[in-house]
Amino acid sequence: MANLLPPYIGQGEFYFLKMIAEEIEKGYKPGSTFKPESQLYVFTKFRAAFGPFYPDRFLKYKIKQLKKRYQDFSELLSQNGINWNKKKNVVYGNEKLLRETYKGRYAKAGEKNFDLMCQVFESGVMFE
Repeated sequence: MANLLPPYIGQGEFYFLKMIAEEIEKGYKPGSTFKPESQLYVFTKFRAAFGPFYPDRFLKYKIKQLKKRYQDFSELLSQNGINWNKKKNVVYGNEKLLRETYKGRYAKAGEKNFDLMCQVFESGVMFE
């Protein structure tokens, strides 16, 4: 039990994505790989803001998890009959599709950080 990480607190995800997006804006080109020094900078900055509890392994996994969520939500939005009210962060439309294909995951809420996810994962920058 002592090895468990504290919860990935509310705004942590927003700021993590924002830090990555800001680093990408410093001159990364599509097709390039996120450099180890940029990763170290983002991870260090994140730990300074949210505590030293998050090892590199966890933060690398978080990037993979966020990319998967971005891909899943993008796929959902491309389906006919699915709409997203960005302001209210509510997905609505084809209830059967939402219930069966997405197992109700987006039945009440979308991805509140989807704009930042797009900025990071549509940049063409690859993450190891």
